[in-house]
Amino acid sequence: MRLAIISDIHANLEALNAVLDDISRQRIDETVCLGDIVGYGANPNECAVLAKKHCVLTILGNHDAAALGILSTQNFNIPARIAIEWTSEQLDETTKTFLKNLPLKETRHDISFVHATPYEPDMWHYISSLEEAAYNFQFFKSDFCFIGHTHTPLIIVVNAEKELYIHQAPGLDYRAMPGARFLVNVGSVGQPRDRDAKACYGILDAEEKSFVCRRVRYEVEKTQTKMKKIQMPEFLIARLSEGR
Repeated sequence: MRLAIISDIHANLEALNAVLDDISRQRIDETVCLGDIVGYGANPNECAVLAKKHCVLTILGNHDAAALGILSTQNFNIPARIAIEWTSEQLDETTKTFLKNLPLKETRHDISFVHATPYEPDMWHYISSLEEAAYNFQFFKSDFCFIGHTHTPLIIVVNAEKELYIHQAPGLDYRAMPGARFLVNVGSVGQPRDRDAKACYGILDAEEKSFVCRRVRYEVEKTQTKMKKIQMPEFLIARLSEGR
């Protein structure tokens, strides 16, 4: 079983199309989306249609929940709040229905999927330290748990000796060691924040227990032009060129 895992599309249609095109060439059996289909970008409904069409499982993200009005934006920064307000006004009924029915956390093929953290997935915590990562391992039973949310790809490993470490490098590529468990962030399709502007997603070979992070070029300028047209904050537009 080869799984493509995408996350944090953020209504970036150009990035999503480029990633889906790349996935189509990778001998993938199933594609999973870890949420945040909408927010920031100019094409929330179009991205929702593609996620529904191509993904066997889609998880609810915090921006999806905020756009539906079921999550307050009080903890969002001002640009993100502006983007959510615009997005909320654009969602059609089909997209709203799709998003409303998404789960917060799911296990499929003995692999766990969640947008933010396995611990309290409805609270949208961030994993920003090894201590937080270690705490989260007790909230899933599978060998692999895939997350998004931070827009930065990395692998956090607990080996057979219960030692914890982070594997993070350009072109992230990792093969599991016997007895290890993994918390894997697949990065972001539509708004990478690891200083690489290319769209990011991951591929898991469940039989080989190997994971690779793939980077895909897309038409960044086209996305930015759309965002300017709908008057998104300049910060959100500029950051796409820099991957930050």
